[in-house]
Amino acid sequence: MRTLIRGVCLGSALVLSGWAVSGCQRQSEAPSEAPANPSDAEREAAIAAEQLAALGGPANAQQRALYEGEFQASGSNAAFSADEGAWELRLLNDYAQFSRPGLGDDGGIPSERDYRENGMRVVAGAVTITILNQPCTASGVELPYVAHVIFEGVAYQGCARRGVNESGDGGGWASVLPDLIPAIDACLARAGARARVTFATALDEGETSVRLREANGGRRECITAGGQVTLYETLSDLDRRSGEGYPEFARGARPAAQTCRAIEPAVSRSGEQLGWLIRPSC
Repeated sequence: MRTLIRGVCLGSALVLSGWAVSGCQRQSEAPSEAPANPSDAEREAAIAAEQLAALGGPANAQQRALYEGEFQASGSNAAFSADEGAWELRLLNDYAQFSRPGLGDDGGIPSERDYRENGMRVVAGAVTITILNQPCTASGVELPYVAHVIFEGVAYQGCARRGVNESGDGGGWASVLPDLIPAIDACLARAGARARVTFATALDEGETSVRLREANGGRRECITAGGQVTLYETLSDLDRRSGEGYPEFARGARPAAQTCRAIEPAVSRSGEQLGWLIRPSC
């Protein structure tokens, strides 16, 4: 009987001329597995390869000159997460910093820039940056460059310009901080305890302008008069005052330490502690 069964199986395989399976084979086949989702590294590699291909061949001297020096860029991540506000990028000659409010900063020492016909590519730590000389419009403001940032498998796009905002003096806008505290407190009460002040200045007719970064990353301008908020409105990603964010100011408990951030107490003229100044340190 065993000889007969084996003959039937072999005969069936010959007659079917290489069909994928026979009744005698099915029990030994392993079930197929669904393909795994790509990792962050795989997604980044695919996006980076596509962007690099679009940059063309090596740049000539004229094309290279378009991408030398320092750059500042920003954009909105609303398409990726409702919990994230605007992102910012500062590309210096010796350091690059990618900031996502509420999620901290990333970056590092930039690699050698790869200059191409249609743009420039540079890698700083885990951040891949591409700058293209193309008109870019955001919130009604046109800038000369487009910026692409790849980080943790996500591609961010925004507008960029040459140069970065720096404070003109050691204290920046916070050098007159004690005089601004009443207006700051009124605006922080409106924004919430976790908001930070990025800029404040006295205006005409007793008004004070306070610029804030809210806990979710959104930027606001708050105008006060007589200790009361008279205006509270959203700011464009590209609407920035000279020295804004250098430093930032926080009331309450000391902020958590972050890479490339120096935290120091802010004190009044009498020595009373008012809060904390947060300054870039890289």
